[in-house]
Amino acid sequence: MPHRAKQVCRAPGCGALCDGSYCAAHSRQAPARGSPSKRGYGRRHERWRTMILARDPLCKIAVLCDGTALATEADHIIPLAAGGTWAMSNGQGACHRCHSHKTALEARRAAPRGMP
Repeated sequence: MPHRAKQVCRAPGCGALCDGSYCAAHSRQAPARGSPSKRGYGRRHERWRTMILARDPLCKIAVLCDGTALATEADHIIPLAAGGTWAMSNGQGACHRCHSHKTALEARRAAPRGMP
């Protein structure tokens, strides 16, 4: 059975022939994330998460919910990457929607200017 003809890489100025839209040098593959423990979510995080959710059974962020949603995720008020700590005072329980919203806002603020 015949295969599809190779295409020119869509990256500006490349000109390499490839099977898809981009050649191997310009393909936009996401880097491997690694295991949760390698990303910093080991035993310490699990213990901290358990204590936070026991203390805060309802969402404390309450941006997208009315504050009556069950907390399913433990949130660092000040992210570890921004100098936050594992202290209980730096944690709050959050529902998935509110936590995702807060995380996206923090990522947007941390992105260099000119990036989407």
